[in-house]
Amino acid sequence: MNLDLRDFRVFPVDLTIESEADAQEYELQGITVRDLMTVKMNIHKVKEEYYCQGMVRLPVEEECSRCLNLFDAELSGDFSFIVKTGSPEVDAATVAEDEMIYINTHEPVIELTDTIRQSLVLAIPMKPLCSEDCRGLCPNCGANLNEETCECRLEDTDERWDGLKDLLE
Repeated sequence: MNLDLRDFRVFPVDLTIESEADAQEYELQGITVRDLMTVKMNIHKVKEEYYCQGMVRLPVEEECSRCLNLFDAELSGDFSFIVKTGSPEVDAATVAEDEMIYINTHEPVIELTDTIRQSLVLAIPMKPLCSEDCRGLCPNCGANLNEETCECRLEDTDERWDGLKDLLE
C-alpha cells in the first residue's frame, strides 16, 4: 500500500483508506481475512518532515485455541512514524530507527505495507478465544464442552499419592 504525499496540499490531513488485504502479504499465519482493511491516518507537516499517526483495523476469522471452532474477530493496532525527505542522517538520539522513513524529495511516496504488517502481527492474540468462558474440548473423548456434556470421568491420579487419600477421609 502506497501513500503519495503530493496528493495533499493543506496539512494536517485526516484520511481513511479501505483496501483488500491478503493474509500472506501481511504474514498473518492461521488467519483468514473476512472483509476490507481500514487504515485511518493523521498527517502533520513541519517544514520537510511529516508526522504520521494511524491505526489499522482488519476483520478476520480465527480458530479458538480451546475449542478449535472458527470465530469472527478484529485485529486492530496503532502505528506512528516520521517521514523525512532526503538521505538518512545520524539522528538516533531523538527517534528510534524503525520510526523514521526517508523518502526522495522528488517522489514523496511512502510504502505502508511493512508498517501495517507490524501493527497487525502485534495485534494477533497469543491464545485467541471465541469467548472468555469457552470450556474447550474434553481431553478424553474430544467433545466440545460448549455444545454438549460428556460422560468422561477425569480422575487421572498418580499411584504414588494413593497413601495420602486416607488422610482426607
